[in-house]
Amino acid sequence: LHQHIGKAFRHAVQSKAMQNRVLAQFSAILAETDPDLCCLVELDRGSVHSRYLNQMAALVSPLYPVFDVADKYGPNSPLSKLPFHSGKSNGFLAKKPLAFKHLFFNHGSKRLIYQIELQPNLTLLFAHFSLQKTVRAEQFVEMRHLVERTTGEVIVFGDFNTLHGLHELGPILAGNRLNLLNAPDVPTFRFHRWQTILDLCLTSPSLVPSCHLKVIDQPFSDHDALLLEIDV
Repeated sequence: LHQHIGKAFRHAVQSKAMQNRVLAQFSAILAETDPDLCCLVELDRGSVHSRYLNQMAALVSPLYPVFDVADKYGPNSPLSKLPFHSGKSNGFLAKKPLAFKHLFFNHGSKRLIYQIELQPNLTLLFAHFSLQKTVRAEQFVEMRHLVERTTGEVIVFGDFNTLHGLHELGPILAGNRLNLLNAPDVPTFRFHRWQTILDLCLTSPSLVPSCHLKVIDQPFSDHDALLLEIDV
């Protein structure tokens, strides 16, 4: 809690030294876990807020030479031009090239959805869902429709912002096209004494037996990381 109070100025501006320390810690998690693909939300591509440090550029390395980063509000959103929204992005790092698309929700301010083809008939979708409950519910319905239109097996990752509990997932789980992999008693978000599950992984039911999900502490963030391993 003292970090949120004593370092509240970081919500307005962050030093490059502090950002580089955090990025180094995150890179250490990548080195330890060695994922083939790393999906990220809340990146800064360089803004007043980050003192114009492109955080994705700082994470690219010989091990992860493939990357993409895009405005999380969508290409034509007026929010992208506002001081505290400019540069806010989602993106991914990968060891090898992957076919991908930028898709967009019809509802909400954070609209970007990444669609990544991991292999034939296996698709990953990831997004950062709305903080507003009613908008979130609409986005969950949109994501379910996207899953229904996708050929083969599907994985859905993201910060779901399920602030009122996992029962919010009803609209996206309807139709039994997806199962929740998270253990309901393992939190992924901590604020002082409040602990809850916001960061989720959903998969096609046929994938569940071959999937292993691990929650990894990120001491520099109030969100934990999720590591999904698939037996192939």
